[in-house]
Amino acid sequence: MAHPEILLLPILMFADYLLTVLGAKWREVKYGEHFKTEHYELNPIWQAQISRKQWFNPRHIILVTLICGALGGLIELRDVPNALAEGILGCLFVVFGTIIGRHLSNLLVFQRFAHAPTEISGQVTMAHSLVLAISTYQYLVVVVPLGIIATMSPTPYVVGGLGGSVLVLVIHWTWIYRYRKKLSKHGAAERA
Repeated sequence: MAHPEILLLPILMFADYLLTVLGAKWREVKYGEHFKTEHYELNPIWQAQISRKQWFNPRHIILVTLICGALGGLIELRDVPNALAEGILGCLFVVFGTIIGRHLSNLLVFQRFAHAPTEISGQVTMAHSLVLAISTYQYLVVVVPLGIIATMSPTPYVVGGLGGSVLVLVIHWTWIYRYRKKLSKHGAAERA
């Protein structure tokens, strides 16, 4: 196997989903009393399942299987140039590494709120578009250093990682656009 690290990908994808469900549960302990949002899950594809705190999601399992099977087949069975394979793996591992890092950060914040409830008071209600925007801005913490590293050491893996982190920004902007569009249609329907 030329790229055994590809076996880590399904683990990361399942960890992403399971940590999201865990975060949705832990958020309710104390954090949710102070920060009100429409959705915990940012990805509209999984919002319903995460709001139900659905640990077992057949659709997610099928998607992970298809993506990992197709990618594994492409990289391992086809004569894909090594630089391209490394770029794809860099993209995916940086994206999922960043996402899992965000989940772990959320869990630590939720735990802190639960163990030190007197350190916060009041309540903030945030529109989903604001939550998406904040998440987008926070990804600059990854994009900027990777941009610097890619400039100084443009290996396929690093360039792929930079591409993946920029892709996360683009996806977030797409979600913001679609959410605002949905709101404007809903508002226009209410005014009619």
